[in-house]
Amino acid sequence: MDKEEKFARLNDVFSPTAPIEQRGLFYGRYEQLKDLHAAVSQRGAHAALFGDRGVGKTSLANMASTVLPWVTVSKVTCSRNDNFKSLWNGALNKIRFQTSRNGIGFTAQPGAEVVQLNLFLPEKEMIDSNDIENILINLENYVLIIFDEFDSVTDAATRRRMADTIKSLSDNVQFVTILLVGIADNVIELIGEHQSLERCLMQIRMPRMSDSELEEIIEQGLTALELTITDDIKRKIIEYSSGFPHYTHALCKNAAYQAILEKSNEVNIFHFTYAVRKSIESTSQSLHNSYQKASIYSKGVSNFPDVMSACALCKMDDYNCFSSNDMLDVFKVGRKADLKTTDVRYYLEALCSESKGGILEKVGRGSNIRYKFSNPMMRAFIRLKVYDKKAEKKSNSLPLS
Repeated sequence: MDKEEKFARLNDVFSPTAPIEQRGLFYGRYEQLKDLHAAVSQRGAHAALFGDRGVGKTSLANMASTVLPWVTVSKVTCSRNDNFKSLWNGALNKIRFQTSRNGIGFTAQPGAEVVQLNLFLPEKEMIDSNDIENILINLENYVLIIFDEFDSVTDAATRRRMADTIKSLSDNVQFVTILLVGIADNVIELIGEHQSLERCLMQIRMPRMSDSELEEIIEQGLTALELTITDDIKRKIIEYSSGFPHYTHALCKNAAYQAILEKSNEVNIFHFTYAVRKSIESTSQSLHNSYQKASIYSKGVSNFPDVMSACALCKMDDYNCFSSNDMLDVFKVGRKADLKTTDVRYYLEALCSESKGGILEKVGRGSNIRYKFSNPMMRAFIRLKVYDKKAEKKSNSLPLS
């Protein structure tokens, strides 16, 4: 494969800015795919797929049509402006079936007509679960309806009607499965507390990717480009990805680009360092804005950038939280500045405020207070900035040739 062919293949192999749509480029998540298969195959079962931002929920939802080839899949991306009827109009619009149509005249042959299911929605403005059940009850083929980014639906009545509909379909409709996808820590955050759904709604949690899953992305992607990588650089990509496939794709794509440009067959430390800076530049503007907001100070000496770095480098517990003492232990390493307990409290409380970008949020009360990043991807972003700063400092300290 020559350089031009590798460049042409690069955007397909590594996709940091868009969900994966091809099965051959989707790696890992075997347990979640198995759970999705079980939900569709089991009568009366529906599912909710939830987890942090950037862990690949939409990519997994996109795999439904490839791993479930016998199922008709309709996928809708929700927005805050959607209501119950607009969501179902979008979903049913993508489901078509063929019906026979009698010809005109004694010798006319029956014809086939393709009909969209949304045409059967009542004209009234407010529809409910009964209206949806009446449309879907006579379907004889398996159908999976995916409502992606369901967390963006803010209307409480819409969420309540969706819960009622899932319960109704579970009881009365055999071949239709609903999959809700969204950013949440649990199902209650995604759809609310509905005890009637406990029996029929399978919970599919999307954790951050394991090291072995991230390693599969790296190895399979670079192999497709006929590139190799040293074990040390592979470990760095995994470490700085922090479990997010987005960063793995971004780092691999930028590192591979530089390797291909230099006609190198191996990704090395210089390519990785280049990839870190490019990945920082291409990170979402909201992360840049929040970080900049937190770094700005009005007067005097500020330790906000160093405090954020220490927070990002802390060892997290099972809930991705850390304590003030955890942060202070990391902060003290290699820094001349000394923080007192009152200083620590000030900085951490400030980083929880909107004026400092809402970088952190508090968990617990009293002596049990811990902190976590409001946007989990911020931690990986800051860790990349720490590496980039060290690499730049090291580069500037090298003697001129």
